[in-house]
Amino acid sequence: MDMCDKRRELKKNKTTPTVATDYREINRKIRKSMNQAKEDWIGKQCTEIEEKLEKNNSRRAFQIVKDLTKPKQARVSTIRDKAGNCLTEEEDILKRWIEYCSDLYNYQTNGDPNVTSCHKSSNNDDFPVLREEVEEAMRSLKHGKAAGVDSILAELIEHGGETVTDILTSICNKIWQTSEWSTPWTQSLFITLPKKGNLQQC
Repeated sequence: MDMCDKRRELKKNKTTPTVATDYREINRKIRKSMNQAKEDWIGKQCTEIEEKLEKNNSRRAFQIVKDLTKPKQARVSTIRDKAGNCLTEEEDILKRWIEYCSDLYNYQTNGDPNVTSCHKSSNNDDFPVLREEVEEAMRSLKHGKAAGVDSILAELIEHGGETVTDILTSICNKIWQTSEWSTPWTQSLFITLPKKGNLQQC
């Protein structure tokens, strides 16, 4: 960074032969230093891959390989609305995604009448959520998935032990009795991923 600062100063006056020579020399040194830094970084990544494979942590090793070899994708800063007009403002882009997701999930479903007409809960309900049901739900959580809006990973819940199980059972029973849901449990997080084709289309 110091050399970059010096190069910036030299660039202002590189019309003179001496300064121009100094500029070319420091430019060469910067390129060499950057290439060396890149090689050192890749070397560290390779060392980490070997260490992870030796410790039988193939998941992390293959993730590093994937990160190193995946092609770089250009960041999409514009998308098109329904009419095909180009949107560039962040607020307009956000509105377009909301519109797209609303249309995508706007469909009617006919639920099982045996479920929709089930027993309604009350404060004196004789059918609370059982601790065993919560334990089974915790065991069925998949690993390696992204966290929701509450930033809580499935692995964190699973390793919470008896305390977390008791708390979740209490929360589930409170929801059952009051019909009031915790706000993060009613929210979904959409992450837009650029794939093949026209990246300006939602």
